[in-house]
Amino acid sequence: MIALAPANISAQLMACVLLVEDEPNIASIIVFKLKREGHEVRWESSALAVPAAAEAIQPDLILLDSSLPDGDAFALLTTLVAKHPVVMIKPTQLARLVAELVPATAGHP
Repeated sequence: MIALAPANISAQLMACVLLVEDEPNIASIIVFKLKREGHEVRWESSALAVPAAAEAIQPDLILLDSSLPDGDAFALLTTLVAKHPVVMIKPTQLARLVAELVPATAGHP
Protein backbone atom coordinates (compact mmCIF):
# COMPACT_ATOMS: atom_id res chain seq x y z
CA MET A 1 0.00 0.00 0.00
CA ILE A 2 1.32 3.45 -0.92
CA ALA A 3 0.57 6.35 1.39
CA LEU A 4 -0.26 9.50 -0.52
CA ALA A 5 0.43 12.94 0.87
CA PRO A 6 -2.65 15.05 1.47
CA ALA A 7 -3.46 17.51 -1.31
CA ASN A 8 -2.76 20.44 0.99
CA ILE A 9 0.50 19.21 2.51
CA SER A 10 1.94 22.74 2.75
CA ALA A 11 -0.64 23.66 5.40
CA GLN A 12 0.74 20.89 7.60
CA LEU A 13 4.28 22.18 7.31
CA MET A 14 3.60 25.74 8.45
CA ALA A 15 4.92 26.96 11.78
CA CYS A 16 3.50 28.73 14.79
CA VAL A 17 5.75 31.76 15.28
CA LEU A 18 5.95 34.10 18.25
CA LEU A 19 7.30 37.48 17.16
CA VAL A 20 8.71 39.70 19.92
CA GLU A 21 9.14 43.21 18.52
CA ASP A 22 8.35 46.55 20.18
CA GLU A 23 8.09 48.60 16.96
CA PRO A 24 4.56 48.24 15.48
CA ASN A 25 5.61 49.26 11.96
CA ILE A 26 8.35 46.64 11.84
CA ALA A 27 6.17 43.98 13.45
CA SER A 28 3.32 44.54 11.00
CA ILE A 29 5.60 43.92 8.02
CA ILE A 30 7.03 40.74 9.51
CA VAL A 31 3.60 39.48 10.58
CA PHE A 32 2.18 40.20 7.12
CA LYS A 33 4.96 38.29 5.37
CA LEU A 34 4.83 35.29 7.69
CA LYS A 35 1.04 35.04 7.50
CA ARG A 36 1.16 35.37 3.72
CA GLU A 37 3.47 32.37 3.71
CA GLY A 38 0.86 30.47 5.72
CA HIS A 39 2.39 30.64 9.19
CA GLU A 40 0.41 31.27 12.34
CA VAL A 41 1.86 34.35 14.04
CA ARG A 42 1.39 35.90 17.45
CA TRP A 43 2.98 39.27 18.05
CA GLU A 44 4.03 40.52 21.46
CA SER A 45 5.49 43.99 21.90
CA SER A 46 6.37 43.62 25.58
CA ALA A 47 9.14 41.48 27.01
CA LEU A 48 7.01 41.02 30.11
CA ALA A 49 4.25 39.26 28.14
CA VAL A 50 6.50 36.84 26.28
CA PRO A 51 6.92 33.99 28.82
CA ALA A 52 3.16 33.60 29.24
CA ALA A 53 2.56 33.87 25.49
CA ALA A 54 5.21 31.23 24.76
CA GLU A 55 3.71 28.92 27.35
CA ALA A 56 0.20 29.44 25.98
CA ILE A 57 0.91 28.83 22.29
CA GLN A 58 4.02 26.60 22.41
CA PRO A 59 5.54 28.20 19.28
CA ASP A 60 7.67 26.30 16.81
CA LEU A 61 9.92 29.37 16.63
CA ILE A 62 10.37 32.62 18.54
CA LEU A 63 11.78 35.65 16.70
CA LEU A 64 13.18 37.90 19.42
CA ASP A 65 14.24 41.53 18.99
CA SER A 66 17.49 42.05 20.90
CA SER A 67 16.61 45.60 21.98
CA LEU A 68 13.37 45.65 23.94
CA PRO A 69 12.66 48.78 26.00
CA ASP A 70 10.82 47.02 28.83
CA GLY A 71 13.14 44.12 29.56
CA ASP A 72 16.48 42.44 29.07
CA ALA A 73 16.23 40.49 25.81
CA PHE A 74 19.30 38.41 26.66
CA ALA A 75 17.81 37.31 30.00
CA LEU A 76 14.58 36.54 28.15
CA LEU A 77 16.55 34.52 25.60
CA THR A 78 18.10 32.45 28.38
CA THR A 79 14.65 31.65 29.78
CA LEU A 80 13.02 30.89 26.42
CA VAL A 81 15.75 28.80 24.82
CA ALA A 82 15.31 26.09 27.45
CA LYS A 83 11.91 25.22 25.95
CA HIS A 84 11.71 26.80 22.49
CA PRO A 85 13.84 27.46 19.39
CA VAL A 86 14.71 31.16 19.43
CA VAL A 87 16.27 33.40 16.81
CA MET A 88 17.46 36.69 18.23
CA ILE A 89 17.53 39.54 15.76
CA LYS A 90 19.78 42.57 16.22
CA PRO A 91 18.49 45.98 15.06
CA THR A 92 20.88 46.03 12.07
CA GLN A 93 19.66 42.60 10.96
CA LEU A 94 16.07 43.67 11.49
CA ALA A 95 16.50 46.74 9.30
CA ARG A 96 17.90 44.56 6.51
CA LEU A 97 15.08 42.01 6.90
CA VAL A 98 12.41 44.71 6.77
CA ALA A 99 14.04 46.28 3.70
CA GLU A 100 13.79 42.89 1.96
CA LEU A 101 10.16 42.43 3.00
CA VAL A 102 8.84 45.90 2.15
CA PRO A 103 8.65 45.31 -1.62
CA ALA A 104 6.63 42.13 -0.94
CA THR A 105 4.07 44.09 1.08
CA ALA A 106 3.71 47.10 -1.24
CA GLY A 107 0.11 47.69 -2.20
CA HIS A 108 -1.26 45.39 0.53
CA PRO A 109 -3.13 46.53 3.64
